[in-house]
Amino acid sequence: MKGHHIDGISSRSHFVASEVTRVPKEWGEEQWIVNKEYCGKKLILKKNRRCSMHSHKKKDEVFYLQSGKVLLEMSGKKYTLLPGDFVHVKPNAPHRFTGLQDSEIIEFSTTHDEEDSYRTEFSGHSDPKRFERQSAIIHSFKNLSVLVLGDVMVDRYISGRIDRISPEAPVPVIHAVSERDVLGGAANSAANMRAFGARVTLLGVVGNDGDGKRLKDMLKKQKIVASLLEDASRPTIVKERITSLGGQQIARIDREAVHSLSSSLEKRLIAILEKEIKKADAVLISDYAKGLITPTLLRTVLKHAKKIPVVLDPKPHGHLTLAEMKGCTLITPNMHEAYGLVRDHHASSDVIGSKLSKATGGAVLLTRGAEGLDVFTHGKKILHLDSCAPQVVDVSGAGDTVAAIATMALGGKSSLEDSAELANTAASIVVQKRGTATLTAKELLDVL
Repeated sequence: MKGHHIDGISSRSHFVASEVTRVPKEWGEEQWIVNKEYCGKKLILKKNRRCSMHSHKKKDEVFYLQSGKVLLEMSGKKYTLLPGDFVHVKPNAPHRFTGLQDSEIIEFSTTHDEEDSYRTEFSGHSDPKRFERQSAIIHSFKNLSVLVLGDVMVDRYISGRIDRISPEAPVPVIHAVSERDVLGGAANSAANMRAFGARVTLLGVVGNDGDGKRLKDMLKKQKIVASLLEDASRPTIVKERITSLGGQQIARIDREAVHSLSSSLEKRLIAILEKEIKKADAVLISDYAKGLITPTLLRTVLKHAKKIPVVLDPKPHGHLTLAEMKGCTLITPNMHEAYGLVRDHHASSDVIGSKLSKATGGAVLLTRGAEGLDVFTHGKKILHLDSCAPQVVDVSGAGDTVAAIATMALGGKSSLEDSAELANTAASIVVQKRGTATLTAKELLDVL
């Protein structure tokens, strides 16, 4: 592709956006932002992608970072560019950009001639070996059989228009416009796994009611095999969120009962568990402290899961103590849950993670919201990952996604580090979506 340098002014004075020439690249996209008479471009650089290491004998360039964060390698030196920074690249200077975040770069240059590009390393992922390894892990998810045991629920969203304040009390009047139900709790973890093509079996308890039937229908529609026992003494758990049309949550109404399972119901669940666990490559226990996950159930899982990973997403006010969690391959608490489990709300995250790892004897994936996540094993922190979400829309269900992705990765024999990286990246995608959500393999591959 060649541009043309013209003295004076362009023969045209106005160009519409539809005339922008877009060229897909391994690292993102190149956009010619006026026309080829001028060498002005916008470079859309993806995170963890890099352009080729190259130089020009004739072309003189200035790059301005409009947004994001970029690593520039030029003539043997490295520079971190932040929004507003610019750099002058002279002819014969080898250079390459790597996206530390999704970034937009404006390029101004003299005449462009593709034959004037001299490449010594080609473009692509910033860490090709890691990309190939983690891509293979994601593709392997469709070959897995995973058993999910936990508190299932319906996440209901009622969205409406706010026109006035109630004359009865100083609260908004919501004119309901839409209502939708999605899988929540352990069912959301199962849905995340199913979205990657894994074979999922879900064990749990529902009430003998319409919401229980609705939950079973949603699972069937998503081809999730479910053994949901009915308990007439409790309702199906429903978290009903009332939001404005803009997505602002106004109130949440929880319908639930949190008493322990009856001994007869627990025995029935254990009988199914002992049968289904023989087919599983991994087990995820999703404990929302609603009475389902008991020490007996956990002991049963650990007894029959000697050769496969067991991941526990715990709650501090449930029936399990840290001592009873011993034997789990991985636990995935957030900071609030971790404080409650250790019963220390003043210690640092490093101290909390270390205590949890020592107490359970397994690995800990500690999610810390905007501060990313930390991984601990044998009482030591082995990895910190920054949050990679450009913006957070809704954190509902993000913990379910983290647990689901980590479970599948470990079930596919990946390392703890790769499992944590994939879980962290997956969470950064779902928190950008409205409400409890899942993601696809393509979405995760696109941002690796």
